[in-house]
Amino acid sequence: MKYDIIIPIYNIHKELGKCLESISQQSYGKFRAIMVDDGSTDQSPCIAKCFAAKDPRFEYYRKENGGLSDARNYGIAKSSSEYLLFVDGDDFLEKHALSVIEQELSQCPVDVLEFNGWIVEDGEKIRRFNHYYIDAGKVKNGKDYLLDNVKAKLLVSAVWVKAVRRSLITGHRHYFEKGLLHEDELWTPKLYLLADTVKYIDTCLYNYVQREGSIMHRADKTENVRHAKKIFYQLEKYYRSLSLTRSQRSILTSYLSRQMVSICQVAETEGMTPKDRKFILRNARNIRSIGKMLLYFLSPSHYQTLSEAMKKIIKF
Repeated sequence: MKYDIIIPIYNIHKELGKCLESISQQSYGKFRAIMVDDGSTDQSPCIAKCFAAKDPRFEYYRKENGGLSDARNYGIAKSSSEYLLFVDGDDFLEKHALSVIEQELSQCPVDVLEFNGWIVEDGEKIRRFNHYYIDAGKVKNGKDYLLDNVKAKLLVSAVWVKAVRRSLITGHRHYFEKGLLHEDELWTPKLYLLADTVKYIDTCLYNYVQREGSIMHRADKTENVRHAKKIFYQLEKYYRSLSLTRSQRSILTSYLSRQMVSICQVAETEGMTPKDRKFILRNARNIRSIGKMLLYFLSPSHYQTLSEAMKKIIKF
């Protein structure tokens, strides 16, 4: 097989059937679906086992609960195909997703093929996931791809809009950090920096379902904020350990400073600590980062309003 599809599963029995059906009905059928049940306590195991029983391409594995990262790593350990895709068990694929991916990779076998997706709410596709379309169809070195996307104000970290060469992950032991929320935001930049070739196609192949109660949509954002901050500190250390030019490092760390300012708005109970303030000060290296920093320092409670006003005046 050329493709292994890793599907983490945890208490999503209402959504799981649609996810697995979208995979089983792919117009390109040469794949393995590695279903990793992360200790579900609902009817998810029954649904997954039914697919495994009727379709030999589907393999069911059950493990103790360890979180999304741990489930993905378990799936990687069970994989053997040339390319890996990651599909969360409450999302689903477009019918021709694998056909498009196969056509692209047959013509140009890059290390990472990135594509677009739909954000789905109440069964409706409301907007595209990536609005920026950075150099669609152009093959780039992974470092250049990362820098260009960061300069364009958006880095699409989501692992489920990527087909990744398996050897790139296993050869570098580039696994997901266990127990970490926002794990894609730590994993993806490092992936790009390991990749020799990356290509983006502006084609929607994935459906990201907005679901109440999911990890990323909890009412209390404090834990999300704490984990995001942890990632920013890890990436800062990582970027400073690499052989980058001063300009390249500045681009990456300035982006982290802007992310830190933004994430501090999310959870009032967490806010910005003195340590976070020092992080922003040492990493703000361009006008956009410095501007965001100053707006937040001057008026944290009115930061969002002031930021939106500034965008109308300059490209902020």
